[in-house]
Amino acid sequence: MDISIFLRENKYIVKIVLDQYEQIYRLNAPDVSGMEDMEKLVSDEFLEKVWMRFVEMGKDFGEAFRNINTY
Repeated sequence: MDISIFLRENKYIVKIVLDQYEQIYRLNAPDVSGMEDMEKLVSDEFLEKVWMRFVEMGKDFGEAFRNINTY
């Protein structure tokens, strides 16, 4: 997984990419004390759940793709 954390327009953005899938989380900057808190947020437990979402996204996309390619 490729993990990026940005600060843009008074919002922290956590962008996690795996292959063609992407998950983005946004937090208002005043809700955390800084980049250190953002890095703590991306814990092993959180990333395990993100991974499982990617697995589900892949299943959903694969099923949808098969549905449009059955002639």
